[in-house]
Amino acid sequence: MKHFSSILFCILLFAVSVTSCVKEKNFPIEPKIEFKEYLKYSLDSADCIILFKDGDGDIGVLEGDTIPDLKMKYLYKGADLLFHPYDETFGTSKFDTLFYTYRVPDLMPEGQYKALDGEIRIKLRASPIYNPAHRVVKFEIRLQDRAGHLSNIVSTNEINIP
Repeated sequence: MKHFSSILFCILLFAVSVTSCVKEKNFPIEPKIEFKEYLKYSLDSADCIILFKDGDGDIGVLEGDTIPDLKMKYLYKGADLLFHPYDETFGTSKFDTLFYTYRVPDLMPEGQYKALDGEIRIKLRASPIYNPAHRVVKFEIRLQDRAGHLSNIVSTNEINIP
């Protein structure tokens, strides 16, 4: 019996030490994003990678949701060396700023602790608007969680278009 008690004590001690090592992530409920990398594979194929943190884990759209939760604003470098939103006039029609929108899948973790952090890889499979004057572009990115909280805005690095 003494041997059994010693084994039980060791098992309990191990279980307590393992569970005490698991630290709860403590992030604000508003998503926070950080630009990581823009990987260009070809003229019309690239991945944009951002890192995110969210305190309540409500990142991503649920089945049946119709509103995108990630927006990428297209900007081009003008002759003044500043970045400008893309708006173009064709005849009498003027187009608003160009946004690419995406739907991040539901990422909410199971269990008691909902805070999460990770990486979102946005696959771009179409060339940005081709305009010979737009040789250098970048994107501004913003994420919105299901509660409507908006993240900070991050910018990609400058992207050279051949």
